[in-house]
This record gives sequence, structure tokens and C-alpha cells, in this order.
Amino acid sequence: MTGNSSFDASPSALGYIYQVRYALLLALQKIDKVEDPDDCLVSIEKIDDISFHSEGSPHELLQSKYHSSHGNLSDRSPDIWKTIRVWSEHLTSISDTEDVTFTLITTETVAEDSLASWLSPDEAVRNVDAALAIMRDISAETSNATNKSSYQAFQELSLTQQRKLVSSIFVLENAETIGGVRQSLKKKLRTTVEHQQIEPFLVRLEGAWFKRAIDILASSKFAAISLGELVSIIDDLRSQFLPGNLPADFDNALPDVIDIQGDHRIFVEQLRLINAPNRAIKLAIINYYRAYEQRSRWLRENLLKPGEDGKYLARLRQEWDHHYSLYEMKANSSKESDLAQLGRDIYASCQNEGAQPIRRDFQAPYVARGSYHHLADKQIIGWHPDYEEQLNQDPTGVA
Repeated sequence: MTGNSSFDASPSALGYIYQVRYALLLALQKIDKVEDPDDCLVSIEKIDDISFHSEGSPHELLQSKYHSSHGNLSDRSPDIWKTIRVWSEHLTSISDTEDVTFTLITTETVAEDSLASWLSPDEAVRNVDAALAIMRDISAETSNATNKSSYQAFQELSLTQQRKLVSSIFVLENAETIGGVRQSLKKKLRTTVEHQQIEPFLVRLEGAWFKRAIDILASSKFAAISLGELVSIIDDLRSQFLPGNLPADFDNALPDVIDIQGDHRIFVEQLRLINAPNRAIKLAIINYYRAYEQRSRWLRENLLKPGEDGKYLARLRQEWDHHYSLYEMKANSSKESDLAQLGRDIYASCQNEGAQPIRRDFQAPYVARGSYHHLADKQIIGWHPDYEEQLNQDPTGVA
């Protein structure tokens, strides 16, 4: 599926997306069928578009052919013969093809009594002898320059090898579109999470899957994903969608720009009032960004209960009030340096033991730490005892 710069890249890109997404669907379907998911590997674009391996050898090779417009798969279709060339050239490296299945998955339609129809998985239609006869006749032709190398690759196989190959080929027509495969993925996940969580769960599952697929495509050596690894990814994601938890998507996210000196948002000015060092201000900017993005995504995806976000912010405000009152009792000086120190103590306490999770099992502290800055930005809370008065006097203390 190598692209050509003289052609529009979008069909090739769609083909890759289709290939990787279809591989995920096949992998999910195969998890329930194999004895040990750790012993079954799925590779993308290494031996074939999609291949499944066990005990070090491929046992199922699949080629996917995606077409955005509907068409018919003819006997001389390059989709068929390019695939046959790949499999013919690979045949000599496989010690025994009896246990290997070659599958061509196409979104096109197969005509009745055609080469592809004789290779149907439907035993009532399948006719290996008829398919083999057509392939031998067509591969002997010399007028088709497009398929010349494919015909030659098939002709170079022995008669026994040709029969073994054809006996192992299956053509699946009218395969689902990219969108259709996604709907099938959603159906497959119905028992994994609650109905309203399927879409956000699938978004994250596909994100992890596509990342691993890119790693495989970028590797110069053989690389694959074990079905056991996929099971682990699903289990980890599922735990994030349990009632007491939420997905953490921004653990390592950074804002596009961090300008400590030029940032005059109120929550940053609040830190300057207590003489916070630049390192603390930088972390505050990062946590503010992460918390904002995370809570916004939860709200967009309807992962929070009605009013849960507001109740959480109110809980943090009460937590701040608690820590503030404890440190306020210790204060015995009105000196500015002592007031700034008091503010630093309150801030440190809220950012550490005061970083209460939005739900019991949610372990990522950036949401609580950044949400405190959200409250500070609105001047609902503050660190310096005189923060309201000083911010109102400071012309830079604006959002």
C-alpha cells in the first residue's frame, strides 16, 4: 500500500486508516477465540496489511482494499492481482501453507461466476478448481502491463504451490466502510462499558491502538501487538470508566506557550503576591491548562454527572477554607514577609494534601491542583491574606 506522489494522498490515507481500524476489529473478535491472547500477535503492514501470528509463524494474512466509491471486483482487477503477487512471493518463505489463511477484504462487490466469487468463504459458492483455472489462464496473458509482475509471480509457483495458495485464499466482498467498521467496534464494546460511555471509550481505545500501529510501521524490525497487550489496554481503560473513576487524558500535556514573565492572569498574579518562585509559577500554568482541558473534555463527553463539576469546585473551595483557617490561627504578625509566608504555606497545603480527587479512584492530581488555580483566577480563593485588596490595587491583576 505504498503511496505515489503523483496521486492524491487522501485515498491512500483513508486506506491506512481503514486498515488499522479493521485490524482492531479483527483483533477484538479474535480475543474470544484464541487459547492464550499473549501467544497471538497482530502485525500491521509487515508481512501483509494485517497478519496474525502464533508460535513465531503467521497463520492468517489479510489484505484490505478500501474504495470510497462503489465498484465491482473484476477478474483482472489490480486489487486481486497485486494481492496475489504479494502472497505468491511470500509463499516460498512459509514451510506449510495448509495452516495459513490468505484473506482479501474489499469494499467492492464481487460479480457472479467471477474469480473472486469462486474464492468466497461461502462453501455453497466456493469453487477452488474454477478459480485456479481462471488464474492460470489470466496469468498466462502478456497484454496487461499493470498486472505483468503479478502474473509472473503466480506463474513462477509450481502447480502444487498454485493449488495450495488458491485453496487458502478467501475474498470477503462488500466489507464495511470506515464508518461501518467503527459502528461494529461500538457494538463489540457494548458489554465493556455503559452505553453512554462507548463513544469516549472507543476514542481512547483507537488512540492507543493507532499509536501502537504507528510504532509498528515506523519500526525497521518485525514488530507486532499481542492480543494480551490489547486486553491490558482495554482493562486499563475500563477501570477509568468505572463509577468511582474518570479517564485521565492530560497527564503529560503542555500548553503551546509558557510565558512566566508575560503571563498576567489573576491566578499567576496571586502567586506573585506570595513571592512564589518561577518554577512554582510554571507548574501552576501547566496544571491550570491540564485541569481546564480535562474538565472541559469530561463535560463535552458527558462523563460527569449533572452538577458534578460545580460541586467539585465547591468542595475544593471548602477545602481551601479549611486549610486557610488552620494556618490563620498560627499567624501572629502583620509584616508583609510573614503574610507572604502564610500564603505560601496555605498554597503548599492545598496543592499537596488538599488536592482532593473529583472521584474516589481518580489518581491524577493535576485536576485538583489546576482547579485551585481556576478558583484563584476568579478570586473565589486566594493565597495572600490580603489578596483581594492587593489585586484590586495592582493594575496587572486582570484576567
